[in-house]
Amino acid sequence: MRQSMMKLFGDREDPRIRIRETYWPDAADPQAAATHWAVAAIRARGLDPKDPRDGIAAVAALRAAKPELTLKTAAFLARSAGNSA
Repeated sequence: MRQSMMKLFGDREDPRIRIRETYWPDAADPQAAATHWAVAAIRARGLDPKDPRDGIAAVAALRAAKPELTLKTAAFLARSAGNSA
């Protein structure tokens, strides 16, 4: 319920905290695990994580792969994927 309300009214939570607590809580390094997953999900759609022209499509690909991601968290992961790929 909390996540759906945040999607409706905006998300002020730090995406790094959301990644650690909600999406990859069991990972030794949640940020690295999330970034690795994001790179794979973006590439699976035939997009280049480093290409800024694919930015919006990368966010859409992440949200399609994991619909519970908020826009803010998906955008954060897309940027992280672009910086690490």
